[in-house]
Amino acid sequence: MRISPIHLDADTAGVLRRDLPIIASAFVLTGGALVWRVGAQAVLPAFLAFALLASALVVCDARLMRLPDPLTLPGYPLLAALLLIPFDRDAYLRALFAMAAAYTVHLVLALCGVGIGLGDAKAAGLVGLVVGWLSWAALGQALVSAYVCVGLYAIGLAVSRRAGRGSVVPFGPFLLGAAVLVLLVRGT
Repeated sequence: MRISPIHLDADTAGVLRRDLPIIASAFVLTGGALVWRVGAQAVLPAFLAFALLASALVVCDARLMRLPDPLTLPGYPLLAALLLIPFDRDAYLRALFAMAAAYTVHLVLALCGVGIGLGDAKAAGLVGLVVGWLSWAALGQALVSAYVCVGLYAIGLAVSRRAGRGSVVPFGPFLLGAAVLVLLVRGT
């Protein structure tokens, strides 16, 4: 019997196993770009961990239409610990407040039933934690970019008539992709 701290359901484990080459390729591309952009700064391990987590979550959301708790929840203590490495008290406190703000806003949206799920709220907290470490403006850019991009995608689906009534567009890929893009553009 194998004991693992992360207990994945069969669907999530299957996606991660089946799509490992896609996840690995996405991480190699984003991780390499982050190493090039950020360089050997103390915040790099946190950014790389987020890029790996985002790569796996994007694939899960695209395939399963959900962001599994066994992937999102361990990200909180991992990223919080890695963000301690730079020893920047102000940035760390801002990251914690940004995490709480992003999670709370998206939790309210999820509870109001406006198309955001609870998994999206948990992912938004992770985005707030990592992108909020940079600045409040960076968090705003990531969130606005995600909403604009998912809106344009949904409009494109509607115009091309590929989406029927009640079609669901996963928000996680847009949210996490926008966060990685902001990390790449803003650096540190």
